[in-house]
Amino acid sequence: KMNLRLLALIMLCFFSGHAIGQKEKPLNLQVLKGNQKQILWNTLITESHGLDQKRAKRLSKALQSPEGLRQHLIDLNKKFRKTIGIFPEKTPLNAQVTGSLNGKNYRVEKVIFESLPNHHVTALLYLPSKGTGPWPGVLFACGHSANGKAYKAYQTACALLAQNGFVVLSYDPISQGERTQQPKAQRYGTTTHTLLNHGSQLVGRSVVWYSAWDGIRSIDYLLSRPEVDKSKAIGMTGTSGGGTQTTFLMALDDRIGPAAPSCYTMQRTDKFLGQSGPADGCQHLASEGLHGIDHIDYTLMRLPRPTNILAATRDFFEINSTRETILDAVAAFSMLGHHKLFSYFECDAKHGMHIGHRQEATRWMRQWLYNDPFSIIEPRNIQLFTDAELQVTSSGQIFKEFHNEMDVADINLLLAKKLNEKRKKFWKNNNQKTLSKVRELIGLSESQGITNVQMKNRTLTKWAQVDEFVFEQPDGMPVPALFFQPLDHDGMKLDIVIIANSLGMKHVVKSGAVQRLIKKHRAVLTVDLRGFGETKDQGSNQKYQSHAHRIANVATHIGRPLLGQRVSDLLSVVDYIDNFKATNNIRLIGVQAAAPVALHAAALNKSISKVELEESPVNSWVKDVVAKPLRSNMVDHIIPNALLWYDLPDLAHYLDKRLQH
Repeated sequence: KMNLRLLALIMLCFFSGHAIGQKEKPLNLQVLKGNQKQILWNTLITESHGLDQKRAKRLSKALQSPEGLRQHLIDLNKKFRKTIGIFPEKTPLNAQVTGSLNGKNYRVEKVIFESLPNHHVTALLYLPSKGTGPWPGVLFACGHSANGKAYKAYQTACALLAQNGFVVLSYDPISQGERTQQPKAQRYGTTTHTLLNHGSQLVGRSVVWYSAWDGIRSIDYLLSRPEVDKSKAIGMTGTSGGGTQTTFLMALDDRIGPAAPSCYTMQRTDKFLGQSGPADGCQHLASEGLHGIDHIDYTLMRLPRPTNILAATRDFFEINSTRETILDAVAAFSMLGHHKLFSYFECDAKHGMHIGHRQEATRWMRQWLYNDPFSIIEPRNIQLFTDAELQVTSSGQIFKEFHNEMDVADINLLLAKKLNEKRKKFWKNNNQKTLSKVRELIGLSESQGITNVQMKNRTLTKWAQVDEFVFEQPDGMPVPALFFQPLDHDGMKLDIVIIANSLGMKHVVKSGAVQRLIKKHRAVLTVDLRGFGETKDQGSNQKYQSHAHRIANVATHIGRPLLGQRVSDLLSVVDYIDNFKATNNIRLIGVQAAAPVALHAAALNKSISKVELEESPVNSWVKDVVAKPLRSNMVDHIIPNALLWYDLPDLAHYLDKRLQH
């Protein structure tokens, strides 16, 4: 929809030539005032806060009755399971014990098994040193330690549990310990969790999905052991990244009874705003915000199973946010008469699985699996082992051990290729259904709302009339543009060329591209889509190997991927230009990171007569992202679940002759 008064103003600007007596002014290539490096982030966070408020209202309404709350939690769990995706049929674990160690008051077995065919998991099984069992089983999820299960605090936690009568399985997460996924990756800790997440999301999975499946199969292994008491639920705990894994899995696998996630639970938007901002790919599930799922909701949706949230006062995860969010759990558990099943433990400590959390996690497991609620005191002299002593494989790395090992990237690529036939069938008719699916996947609703177009200034140069515009989008994001017209157009119908370049409008103008087109009697509109040029975000920590990491993660969280938001920006510009009756043809040029955006826009709007793509970093998600998992700056181009339905060449084929190579 258009503001007709504004449209009339712009049309007047379009038809007008030199004003009598008007002097040439210096050309201003900066449309927005001041430094706008934070504006996109602020816009996205505002939308995330808005979704948080909607979630709070839904929960408040559900808390009006036990029946309403139960239905609300069932609905939440369904959304979670749909969002994380479908898991495959279970295949043989092919488990092996490769060695054992004696820790005096506990013993350890070195274990390896396949969570997926030719995809191995290295783990340590901690057992009580006395008796024959069976004992209750506990799954321990490791945080983001480089040495995974061998990290001393995790060894200590598992040993303490074993000394208190539990069989504990501690397993290496992907990219940690003995499970390095991409040996040639730059070693920024768990950066590969993020890089692998790009391809995973495209094929309908995620690193959350892979981590959860490893956890599910780890429980399968635990329950296969004769020492584990199968009449009792499995306990689960872990801190930091292990707290993340515990949070997701405890709501997904009904075999998990008492759970104690440590140093993770807080309000998601507060987490984005915190010291670390959006974190590794293993910590974020796409569209959580859109579906109204916050950290604490994973505790709520598993009612009536017992949960203990462990927190540290001096954590870099904001403690006040944790204190606030647990009030939802207190209210929900109380409403259903299960207040004793929820506990919150906080101690004065930094981030990590320190002694307070180890003792409380063990006490919580004793309370629910032994009916023993009494305090646990950790011995001072628990024997620990070196990394080398705890190696499950002879080489210390899975990828060196098995010539046919399939890492996450290999599995994603195999799946992407298998999905090719499905994509071909889907695009066979190239009908409206296909384009509607594209719109849905990129988060582009059929009704985009009103774009408020403002003309800010006009400058006359020796070679063009230049108008400055701001396209204020429905979410409040300003999109600046410069509109160049030949001085002698005299109301003639003109071809209009729209140029979107990720390097920004200034680069486009200074390159001479606009002047060359003006000489050919074309009108040119160059635009800075959100996150490009004037609104380029201040950026993310280099660990994540993408300048756009933080904005892209929040965009995905709210269900509107960054690529889709840019498509929306571009379409609003195209729609506005298309309303000029003086327009002859609209030609679109997308350069560098704006090229995939232009490809989508042209497919979704037939008013674009020609589209040219220059220096595109991604021409095929399969070939350029899934098959090349270590590429930097790919997060801008990721659409979760896209390869279940289309790849970029499908859009190119659909455009046919409208796409100029």
